[in-house]
Amino acid sequence: MKNKVLIGSLITTLLAFMLYSVNIKRVENSQVQIVNQKNTTNKSKGKTVHEPKMAAVEYPNHIKVASGSNQDWSKQIEKVMGKDQSYQVSVQDLNSGKFARVSNTAKAHEVGATGNLFLLAAIYYQEQHGKMSDHTAIKVKKADRAKGEKMLKPGIAYGVTFLKQTLMRKNKTAGNALTRKVKPAKINEVAHKMGATNTRFGEHYSAGPVATTTAADLAAVMNNLYQNKTLNRQYANMALGSLSLTGKKPKIVAQTNGATIYAIGDSRANVALVQSHGHAYCVSVWASSDRSFSNLGKTVNGFFK
Repeated sequence: MKNKVLIGSLITTLLAFMLYSVNIKRVENSQVQIVNQKNTTNKSKGKTVHEPKMAAVEYPNHIKVASGSNQDWSKQIEKVMGKDQSYQVSVQDLNSGKFARVSNTAKAHEVGATGNLFLLAAIYYQEQHGKMSDHTAIKVKKADRAKGEKMLKPGIAYGVTFLKQTLMRKNKTAGNALTRKVKPAKINEVAHKMGATNTRFGEHYSAGPVATTTAADLAAVMNNLYQNKTLNRQYANMALGSLSLTGKKPKIVAQTNGATIYAIGDSRANVALVQSHGHAYCVSVWASSDRSFSNLGKTVNGFFK
């Protein structure tokens, strides 16, 4: 009896071992999938997993001075702007052509109200070529209405002159109505004609930045208006005159007195054309912070004393 029990135990043990061996073999030949992972390890398909593309990194202490820049001006600009922020600065003597361009970032950046400069230039370009006039009326649409703004009512037509004045008070609804009338493609075309080749105007004031641009592009448009290159004197003066409707002066000219000033700005960018005591110059800046704008304007004004 004992022998029969022993034999039965041995047979049971042998069968269990054979079943265990079969399961081990099956596990080794199977593939392992990771849940919630888009890529699975599968050597038989020969797929290669690539690292994600990373954006180029620009370092604040990598300062570049454009070739031909006045060295004394450049050094003073570097000192004012410091090394702990991203920035672009462009200064040009509009009479002699003397200039300085200093930056530690080369790409076009987002701007707010400063981008209205490009829209204004395009409006006056259209007026000069008979496509619009002061008597043109634009009906505000529901899609133009910016959140929180109540001044302009959908379904009502407003004159271009009134809309331009309202735009310069940072009214986004006016900006949307004017942009829809002129078309973003035309605004970009005029900006490029005026030398702002790295500028792109936005599609809608309520859906992103007004524009992406550079300090050099802002200066190029101001210089173009001063020289009456793309717009004739009448319309260039009207475009510059519109900038005086902004009310409070941008920081770049906050400490500049006794001069004729045409300027526009926001918390990321400022541009100004200054005429004083026989001098005429343009200064523009984009930076990750506007804390240095006032001192920059004061420093640049000192170049022309």
